[in-house]
Amino acid sequence: MNQLLTLLGKNFTLHFRSRTFWINLYIPILSILISQGPQISFFVQLLPIFICLNNNGIIRQTIYLFVQERTNKSKEFQIQMGLNIFSYYSSWIITAITLSFAISLIYLIPFFIMELNNVGLVTVNAFIFIYGDILYTIALSSFMLFLSIFFESPLKASEFLSLLNVISSFASYVNFYPYPEYSVFGQLPALFLPQSAFQMLLFSQYWIFNQNYVCLSKATYITFLIFQIIFYLFCFIYFDLNRGILKNKIWNCFKKQNQLHVFLQEETCDQTNGNGTQQLQKPFLNIQQQDYEIQGQSIIKTENLSYQIGEQQILKYINLDVYQNETYCLVGPQKTGKSTLIKILQGLIQKTSGQYKLFGQDFDKNAKKQIGICMQQDILYEDLTVLEHLQFYGTIKGIDEEQLNIQINIILNICQLIGEINLKACKLNGLNSRKLCLAISMIGNPQVLFYDEPSQNLDAYGKQQIWQLLKQIRLNRTIVFTSQYFEEAENIANRMGVLLNGQIVAQGTPEFIQNNFGIGYNLNMQFTDENQLFIEKPKIQSQLQQIDSLIQAIQRNETTMFCVLPINKIDSFHQLFYYLEQNSKCSFSLKYNQIDDCYKTIDCLENQDNLDFNAQGIFQQQPQIQLKCQIQSLIKRKLLLIFTEKEKQLKYIFLYFLITLAVMFGMFSAFRFVFFYLGIKAMTCVLFTDFQFEEKNTQMKQFLLASGVPLRTYWISTLLADMIVSFFEGIYTASLLWIYNVGHFGFHFFGVILLITFFGFSLSCQVNYFMQKQKSGNFSFGIPFLSIFVFYLIFLCVMLGIAQPGLTPSVSLLAMLMMIVSPYMACYIGFGMSPSLLNLAIFGYWSCLLFLLIGGVFYFLILVTTESKQHNQIEQEMHDTNAVIDLQDVQWKYGTIVTKEKINMQINKQEIFGLVGPKNAGKTQLINLINNYDKPVNGKIRIRDQYTHVGLAPQYSIFKSLLTVQQMLEFFGNIKGQQNLNQSIDVFLKAFDIFDIKQKQIQYLNEIEIKKLHLGMALMGGSNRLFLDEILQGLDLKSRRKVSQIIQQTSINNEAAILLTTQSISDVLFICNRIGIFINGVLIAQGTINDLQEQLGKHARFSVRTIVGYKEQTHAIICQTLQQLQFHIQPIFDVRENFLSYMIPASQFRMSSLFSFLQLELKFKSQLITEFQIYEPNLEQTFEFFATQQMMILKPHLLNYNIQEDFIQGFGLRSLTAMFCIFW
Repeated sequence: MNQLLTLLGKNFTLHFRSRTFWINLYIPILSILISQGPQISFFVQLLPIFICLNNNGIIRQTIYLFVQERTNKSKEFQIQMGLNIFSYYSSWIITAITLSFAISLIYLIPFFIMELNNVGLVTVNAFIFIYGDILYTIALSSFMLFLSIFFESPLKASEFLSLLNVISSFASYVNFYPYPEYSVFGQLPALFLPQSAFQMLLFSQYWIFNQNYVCLSKATYITFLIFQIIFYLFCFIYFDLNRGILKNKIWNCFKKQNQLHVFLQEETCDQTNGNGTQQLQKPFLNIQQQDYEIQGQSIIKTENLSYQIGEQQILKYINLDVYQNETYCLVGPQKTGKSTLIKILQGLIQKTSGQYKLFGQDFDKNAKKQIGICMQQDILYEDLTVLEHLQFYGTIKGIDEEQLNIQINIILNICQLIGEINLKACKLNGLNSRKLCLAISMIGNPQVLFYDEPSQNLDAYGKQQIWQLLKQIRLNRTIVFTSQYFEEAENIANRMGVLLNGQIVAQGTPEFIQNNFGIGYNLNMQFTDENQLFIEKPKIQSQLQQIDSLIQAIQRNETTMFCVLPINKIDSFHQLFYYLEQNSKCSFSLKYNQIDDCYKTIDCLENQDNLDFNAQGIFQQQPQIQLKCQIQSLIKRKLLLIFTEKEKQLKYIFLYFLITLAVMFGMFSAFRFVFFYLGIKAMTCVLFTDFQFEEKNTQMKQFLLASGVPLRTYWISTLLADMIVSFFEGIYTASLLWIYNVGHFGFHFFGVILLITFFGFSLSCQVNYFMQKQKSGNFSFGIPFLSIFVFYLIFLCVMLGIAQPGLTPSVSLLAMLMMIVSPYMACYIGFGMSPSLLNLAIFGYWSCLLFLLIGGVFYFLILVTTESKQHNQIEQEMHDTNAVIDLQDVQWKYGTIVTKEKINMQINKQEIFGLVGPKNAGKTQLINLINNYDKPVNGKIRIRDQYTHVGLAPQYSIFKSLLTVQQMLEFFGNIKGQQNLNQSIDVFLKAFDIFDIKQKQIQYLNEIEIKKLHLGMALMGGSNRLFLDEILQGLDLKSRRKVSQIIQQTSINNEAAILLTTQSISDVLFICNRIGIFINGVLIAQGTINDLQEQLGKHARFSVRTIVGYKEQTHAIICQTLQQLQFHIQPIFDVRENFLSYMIPASQFRMSSLFSFLQLELKFKSQLITEFQIYEPNLEQTFEFFATQQMMILKPHLLNYNIQEDFIQGFGLRSLTAMFCIFW
């Protein structure tokens, strides 16, 4: 009972604190005001509709909150903390019923005071009225809650069900219009729709209509309402409990087993093929797991735990032991299964096989009370305060009030949230929101805590705060948490497991992982030639053996060698450095190595796997773009997406449903059909813009235009595809009209099809033009509003007034103009709704088709002309330069700031230009600028043959579709005129090891597969102006080698000019002719490797991180000591807190002396610094130093399409609701 009362309190609080709740009060108030209108037959007949709709607003809000709670994982989170599932369902049922009835009273009390129950033919018994309204409220709440479980989006659910409620409120009137008639079809809605059953109950009292033969008895309708209550409540609870199981069963009916992919939102690991797992494990087979001294009992234990969906293996034979009071970290890169594993440990998802024990027993409901969890995303209620969150979850866990208050005070102090105790969650910053989630996990003093990436998406300061908090929380507790960062695991965990490809490949203390898996310092040695390396290698190996007998010098290529120096031998490094400086003829660099570099080191030991010779030349051709192939491919792609994406299918099914209703309403009046049909088309006209709007906001349209699709071709294909869709709509509509014998339409089957097809073309041109003029936020309301009230209703009224026999020439001209401007008018006249006008030439059927065609062409020309000014697909002349890509004095907006430094850059034929910069430096934005996504503030950007030869590989996936890899490559191959397309695709897929996923849908590709797909699309058709945005980022070394080879080969074979962006200078050293360093939106240096070495390699640099409060003292000691060592140091401004940076002339730099001073004197002896980094006088180290100075956080343009789409469709459904009422 305590849980139920707490849940009800939470639900009511969320309602009352929402501004929407108070706004929704206008509905019953407005309804009662309208109900007081003139007591004529028309208004009296509307009263049952107002009675049913007065609580529509509160139903909409309840559905929104319920679906939101489910989709943001609040429900499963509460269940995991001990929530009784039937208390949960009861709370929402009671909330919906109570609030709905309370709102109904706002309408009913004035209703009875004004005696509106007496205004009909007879007086309705008040008892029957109130009793029926109570049953109706319960049935309606149950009905709406049941339907809401089929929605993923709160906004879509609330708005769609609100619209359904409005439409259903008119269903019972089919029994009385156009004339009263009893039929089973007319009574059927009363059996399943609460609105219809309640209205028919009122009608059975002869309140509105006097035709008693139309209605059943009142007891029958009361029985219907009771049946609906029982049926919908049962379905609501049953289907919601089994929602995941039923969803997978239904989905599997439409999916082949070999095409099944992961649908869960948590992290998944990459799918492997063949013996890929054995190859992955091979480097670790000769390394023993650490013998860990057991301290306390085993708290968490898994044996051969596995998890898979369909044929995709997510976790493979996980063996894990976590002991009492131990902090254990699961560390690994993205897409390795960390979140999946911890969700199994939390009990949120079920394992496929294996054993999992908590406290020595199988995980069950009782175990949930002993654990606390913090999920990857913040699960908070925006309108609840910090204190209310803790009280709510404490009550869910069954803690008594006195003990709960004590715990809350302790937790608030630990989490440093005392000052925010009365703040709502929506007012908290990211750090405090995360602290609140951790605080919730500690409610009930659980002994085991599971945290999924607790410091994710926080800045450096926030991460440090969370780390300090975890160190406090871990006292006398067992903690398991996940992380992508070795540094986080090292700071917090006693022990860690490295998770790779769904397997724990190493376990031990952070020190054990460091010492045994190559975590330490990478020593890179560069020789002038192969002979010198051959001579020096045994000598250097001898020096390495003196440090540790296990260290091996590994040769990377003819002139480069490297080794990994373990951290535990750091005191011996200076001797090796001294030898290299004095006796060896090589340049060397030292870099601290993280755990991610360990994987790279292992991969270097594998055999080189070069790109197949046939694959190197598959795209060697001159671009041959054909207009016909482009149009066909664009049409095919749009139709495929319409027919395969569930969201679009539902929209068109809804449209066809409305058309069916229009035909049924028009069975006794052809005018009624045409009026409703055109009204439906006006309300749903945004369907013609839906596809284009999505492409515009996901930048797919800009991508196509940059890839060689002319703007005119894009719109021609779009409109032709809409004509095809309209053609099928015409067949469906004409068939229904023929079947139901509506008016004279059954005798003009093909005429109706042709008219609707031309109408679709003209309407598509019109609404797409308006869409381009509207802002993204309001177009789905503005366009239907404009279409209905201006181009339909107003035009229709004018047309009916002027279109009479015996028209004057001026009036005839006005009528013609109206039919050209408004496709609704031409279609209305074309349906032959004014027989007296059919003899006039301008109102003939073929004339109307002509007007539709002229109107469509008119809007098309305006649309293309307007967009051409925005995109400017006219190539600029380049007679004054031989460069292929030319940027002159370009200034642009970097975030909200206009760059002061001008960018000047040229790329020639057969040249690869590497643009190197840290994350958020602005590289992606510069590529978008070059390809006309945006416009520069100042300067000139020119590309030779820009609109026929460009290939673009974006950094982020812009594809959100069910198309497969094969279909997408075929599409771009046809767009760009690729020769021998199918053969080329197969060769490319096999060369890059993705042939097995050619039928995999794009939305299920992992990051590496997406990169390879982007590369294939960019190279299609022999494109030789290539823009590859971080194409090497995240690739394994084998794939990286192949990508590098095909980039180099393309540069030679196709005489390509290539701009390649990357975050690592090592990616471009061996494949780029020239390199540019890009920091904070500024190109600080560019040139060949030798040029950059000359510009930037004259100084070595080093940085130290000081103990807080000792920055000035450390600076003084560094200056004094290094001057004594004859180092002429120069301080450098460092933007980072507690960091000091310096430059040393390359001629004076000695690694051994500087390293000894920083390591032995400052870090160990004086303990003034916590870490240091030495950047040697070479290009790679210099870039790393500049990368530390990256200040501005420039987020890439990634549209959250789901939120935007929800917003659009929500307002669209709201407008449909209003328009339906108006049309009725």
